[in-house]
Amino acid sequence: MTLKEALHDAEKKGTAIGAFNIANYESCKAVLDAAKECNCPVIVQVFRRLFENGKACDLSFLLKGMAAHADIPVVLHLDHGNTIRQVEQAIACGFTSVMMDGSELPFEENIELTKKAVTLAHDAHLSVEAELGHVQYADNDNKSDFYTVPEEAAEFVKQTSVDALAVAIGTSHGHYRQTPHLDLERLQKIHSLVNIPLVLHGGSDTPMQDIRKAISYGIRKVNIATEFHQIYMDEMRVQSELNKEKFLPIDIFMHPVYEKMKGLIKEKMKQFNLE
Repeated sequence: MTLKEALHDAEKKGTAIGAFNIANYESCKAVLDAAKECNCPVIVQVFRRLFENGKACDLSFLLKGMAAHADIPVVLHLDHGNTIRQVEQAIACGFTSVMMDGSELPFEENIELTKKAVTLAHDAHLSVEAELGHVQYADNDNKSDFYTVPEEAAEFVKQTSVDALAVAIGTSHGHYRQTPHLDLERLQKIHSLVNIPLVLHGGSDTPMQDIRKAISYGIRKVNIATEFHQIYMDEMRVQSELNKEKFLPIDIFMHPVYEKMKGLIKEKMKQFNLE
């Protein structure tokens, strides 16, 4: 399914869809199995770095084979793409959605780059997410300098014809040093001015009560990467310590890691569906 189709359904229900970054078989299986068990749509994301080493296409083939047996909507999404070449690769590898992230560019340059991506993707029947404002990393003390300007968001959407817009309202990528404060009033204003679904990046470790409020104000896609990958690393260390004196086949060793990851995804999905 395309991102536009999936988020249209979320808009009708007033809920959000979890978007989770995968990097290997276990992360892919954990996301898909959690979605099947929750009977929820899911957005599976591959970060742009993996397009530089061929892994993105490998993961696409893996996901498509696994998703063929999943009776749920699945979106395969390029996360934080920042070149037209990456959009072309995503199309060639069978992705159904791309993000064109020109958020670090000046406003007009962001518009021009995004328009090129939209033309290319829409011609291939893919959806496009863009970002306006810039979601910083958690170690940046001046996040508010990069918040999305509501009036600019309206103009950006009008000129680019994107299908979803990621907004900067106080979340960050990476681990937080302190609890984030979300500018929900700004989000409400943006939501009142644009007619497409809004996206929240930096969902990892953001207080769930704030995410649920943001969903009620128009957020329809919530990105989770850091928290998901951290639980993988943490459980890998646990299993390495528990099994350091004995041999285990890889699949047996990895099963507790997969279970931990799946549990996190199921918890997030239920909360994003406002259960």
